[in-house]
Amino acid sequence: MSTTKTAYYTIAETEFGPMLVAGDGRKLVAIKFNVGPTQLPDAVEALDRELKGAYVLVEDARRVKPLVTQLTAYLRGKRTSFDVELDLTWMTPFRQKVLEECARVPRGQVTTYAELARRAGRPTAFRAVGHTMATNPVPIVVPCHRVLGSDGTLHGFGGGLDMKARLLALEGARLA
Repeated sequence: MSTTKTAYYTIAETEFGPMLVAGDGRKLVAIKFNVGPTQLPDAVEALDRELKGAYVLVEDARRVKPLVTQLTAYLRGKRTSFDVELDLTWMTPFRQKVLEECARVPRGQVTTYAELARRAGRPTAFRAVGHTMATNPVPIVVPCHRVLGSDGTLHGFGGGLDMKARLLALEGARLA
């Protein structure tokens, strides 16, 4: 008997550009930046590989509308938090722990890759933390944009450093 679940997806038009949003009404599976209609087939194929068979992906805007509504409201500054469930069970325990710790970084504050590694119980694993942030399937909701280099500067972000800075400004974070 298969345990494969279905994740529905659509393109969300946001203040930060078009994004692929996948999940169901309350459970978020993925957010991908810069995915418009022409990028959609490749983005869905890449997401399918990333999810390692945990989900069958089906296009259905109606089923992800509650997720899209929350995301767009957040990015317009009309919402300050998310009321969604996440399914990270398909990830390794270490990656799950890192994302859980990242999710605890309060809005308007920042942390470092080294600090996240320490909180995840592996203080020397800051490079692995960086990889986890780079492959975060649910950016913005798990706020990897709030993670900075040890020198306090912006480092890699799937949507680009410009978007990272804009998200931090939206949240009221002060950078050195």
